Amino acid sequence: MLEGRGAVEGSWERWVHSGDGAPVALPDGEALPKNSRRILTLPTVQLLAWPLWIAAEGEASDLVSLELSGRHLLRKGMEESLRVLPLTESSGRRLVLAVAGEEPFSEADLPSDWKTADRYAVRPFLFGDETTDLILWKEHGVTFACFRREAMPVWFGPLGDDLSPGLLLRTSLRLLSEGILTHTIRSILLVGGFSDDSRGALSRFFPSATLTTQPMAVWPGERVAEKEDFPPAAAMADRRRRKQWERIKQIAAGVALLYLLFLLWAIGDHVIQNRALINWKGKLAALNQPAHQAQADSERWKALRTAVDPSTYPLDLLAAVAAPTEGGKVRLTAFTLEKGRLQISGEATDVTQAYAFIDQLKKSVALREYDWTAGQPQLAGKNSVKFDMEGVRPDAAK
Repeated sequence: MLEGRGAVEGSWERWVHSGDGAPVALPDGEALPKNSRRILTLPTVQLLAWPLWIAAEGEASDLVSLELSGRHLLRKGMEESLRVLPLTESSGRRLVLAVAGEEPFSEADLPSDWKTADRYAVRPFLFGDETTDLILWKEHGVTFACFRREAMPVWFGPLGDDLSPGLLLRTSLRLLSEGILTHTIRSILLVGGFSDDSRGALSRFFPSATLTTQPMAVWPGERVAEKEDFPPAAAMADRRRRKQWERIKQIAAGVALLYLLFLLWAIGDHVIQNRALINWKGKLAALNQPAHQAQADSERWKALRTAVDPSTYPLDLLAAVAAPTEGGKVRLTAFTLEKGRLQISGEATDVTQAYAFIDQLKKSVALREYDWTAGQPQLAGKNSVKFDMEGVRPDAAK
């Protein structure tokens, strides 16, 4: 969709082209078709166009900015929207066209949403073929002119309310003398409505030029997309804000996606662990009956052990305890067996005999299942030492 200021004061025109057939005018207030590209033609009156010869070496934008600032043509804020278009190179010099928007850019004659356009076009780039040397058109009642060299604009600007053919002739001669134009005007294109008087005046001042007309609504075709974008500073700032916002949304979407993937992973891990837990519970449940059976067998064995295990017979244990007393130097005074605990008290003639008895008892094969603890022997009188021992089986009741 191409939109721009109309020829009549205060008018605004919008044209939609689907790719086939003629463009269709879009009424005011009607929404744009879906997925359409919006190309806004900037008001030419707010644009500065100036041809310059600059050195072949160096950055073109810096040289142009310095030259225009020296001529007091480039005001504060216009550097951001400055565009330098190369035209030709000759004798170690470059001919360029500097195009910049006025700052602050007036929004009085623009739509309220003009900053959201996809591209910003300059009207002189939209019309005329390769043979056109001069283009004339009207915007809001003001006549504009554009001189061209090899199908590229070299200067454009307002002429005022009338055609001013004399001013056009003087401008063309000056551009010719400065080497910006290569020949006199041979072809003039009138875009939109011009009176017969205006055509006659142009024929008198440019007698060798061919005059052709073209309606303003003619779609410029693919050339719109091929030309350079000319966004004003305010539009560029809005683009940067929108790009930053889009970047923030992309980052937020990426973070949300990572969180979703982490959440899915956590859910999947939980499901896997839950299934593993259920599997282990099933295996444990299957082991419950054998475990209970083994526990019952163990309890039965403990209950019957005293009857079938010789190591638990009190008389056998007493015989094993009394065995180290041979010789009569050690005498047992107490023997108690209760719930896997064996307590022994005795007397010896001296401390050496008491320790010898304790050591032999700990090494006894018949008593190897007992864990022995013994207190320090105590004197009980002349030639008498008392001692106490306790043996505990691993299965003893606590």
